Amino acid sequence: MSEAVGLVMGKSSISEFSFTINPSCIPKFGEYVMAENRDGEVVVGIVREISNFNRMILDEGFSFDYLVKNMDFSRKLLEKNDVIVGNASVIGVIREGEVYPNRVPIKPNSEVRLVDDSILSSLFRCEKGIELGRMIARPDITVSLDVRQLVLRHFAILSITGGGKSNTVAVLVNDIVKRLNGTVVLIDPHGEYVGYTFEDGSERGKNVVPAGIRPERLEPWEFASLVGVDREKAAVQRMHLERIFTTVRHEGKAGREFVERVLDIAEEWINIAAAKGEAEYYDFNGVKRIATLDRQDLNSLARIKEYVSSFMRRYEDLLSQNDMLANIKPGYLNVINLSGFDEGQMRVVVAYLLRNLLVGRINYVRGKKGWEKVCPAVVKPMLVIFEEGHIFAPKGINNDVVSWMGRIAREGRKFGVGLGIVSQRPKRLNDDVLSQCNTKIILRITEPNDQRYVQHASEQISEDLLSDIASLGVGEAVVVGPAVKLPVAVKIRKFGGNYGGRDIDVVGEWTGKEEEQKMQVTLEDLAV
Repeated sequence: MSEAVGLVMGKSSISEFSFTINPSCIPKFGEYVMAENRDGEVVVGIVREISNFNRMILDEGFSFDYLVKNMDFSRKLLEKNDVIVGNASVIGVIREGEVYPNRVPIKPNSEVRLVDDSILSSLFRCEKGIELGRMIARPDITVSLDVRQLVLRHFAILSITGGGKSNTVAVLVNDIVKRLNGTVVLIDPHGEYVGYTFEDGSERGKNVVPAGIRPERLEPWEFASLVGVDREKAAVQRMHLERIFTTVRHEGKAGREFVERVLDIAEEWINIAAAKGEAEYYDFNGVKRIATLDRQDLNSLARIKEYVSSFMRRYEDLLSQNDMLANIKPGYLNVINLSGFDEGQMRVVVAYLLRNLLVGRINYVRGKKGWEKVCPAVVKPMLVIFEEGHIFAPKGINNDVVSWMGRIAREGRKFGVGLGIVSQRPKRLNDDVLSQCNTKIILRITEPNDQRYVQHASEQISEDLLSDIASLGVGEAVVVGPAVKLPVAVKIRKFGGNYGGRDIDVVGEWTGKEEEQKMQVTLEDLAV
């Protein structure tokens, strides 16, 4: 047993206790301590406050000069009256290597000791886990994450810019793919992970997937959003475009030909509207219908043609016969490169991706054949990670991506589809999405509104943890949730491979270029 660091004193409860501290063995803020409850069980707590006072000079009326004159002859007496008091928040009771809620008050006068390294090591050890880093308070103790809980209960990585989010993602991805042969689909809005290399120095196991969509597999409203037709302000345009879409799908067109045929029909309907005639189309169920068109429809049809033509010019490569679903591989890091798209189009592409990944996985698990050909990745459980999560799930907006994220959060656990959200702007994240990410890896967050928002979205983050989050250094994080048995402050290990998201060495590049220019001038002088 470790030396006693104090004795429980004053009022104690099932959730916290105060203790007078042994001056020769003062625990650090954030340390794990243990005491007995009234049933004799070992209760673990985290030191949240340490204060120091002297009983002889509690009176604030003493002046500085008075204390200086009287301290010389009474120094020993003063030292004997120094009191150090700590306060600890209770985490739970340890039973057979697991932590359970404490139901009994802490016993008065119980000895308070540091939790043994061996106990903490066993609590933070996970046989098939991810080695995230080491405890800040005890650097000799490794902290591992339970991958099953991390993936199936979903997680969020939150921080300010430069706090270490990308390094954390890189560490998780490396171990999931390389050690566990897991499938990761990483939604990359800026193409930062295109150059990712694993810690073994190779790119084997990485699969960069261009954002390719087979338009015939979209829903009519998805296609309308993809080309930029507003859902609320352009109801007539969407109606016409959806009719044209279902007609082209009925004709069996695919890929680029599909969109070209949409343009052809739009042109035909413009001519029909100018002549006040009737146009044939096929509805969603394949039933032939008649639409009466007149000059009032000309503007809407012309705008449709303009939107689709503009989309074709900018994103022709997106309309590939090689749909991105078919390119996602099981057991790989699949980087979905969305660089070059605007945020609205990113959301349409990602909503399409999530819908098919979840539906495909559900059908595969239930024994329906064929989905493994559409998307080979559905044969194994998968983790979908969103970089810049606030782009896809913005606060206060319930778009298609948010809907599918919510469904994955609710149903993914049963079918082996996990969700990871990464963001530097927590207060801009959708409340429902963030609250369903049960494990939170929170790096440094200094903005009070962001802190409060994260606290509001997580039951495990108490008031005292907020001060920990604000005082973290680069690469340090507080981890709470089912992936760890205790809330813990961790120094995340430095990733040994290569990933995007690092700051550019501005000074290094400037000075390097300057040296090159000097060398060039010198060589020119020599030539003369």
